[in-house]
Amino acid sequence: MEHIAHIWPTMAELAADLEKPYTTVATWKQRGSIPAKYDTKMIRAAKRRGYTLTYDELASARDGDEEGST
Repeated sequence: MEHIAHIWPTMAELAADLEKPYTTVATWKQRGSIPAKYDTKMIRAAKRRGYTLTYDELASARDGDEEGST
């Protein structure tokens, strides 16, 4: 989840933007990944915050390839 820390500095902000309970996002952080089914919501939420986040960046981060992420 480090690849998105610049967009959502807190788990509470990410939870609010994705309309998910804080506990859900805290579980993702503990696990170290966000389920792929939230990719589209994350891309849209990042755009609302003025950031560009792509499917490729999310996939690269999920695969552990931080080069492809922002």
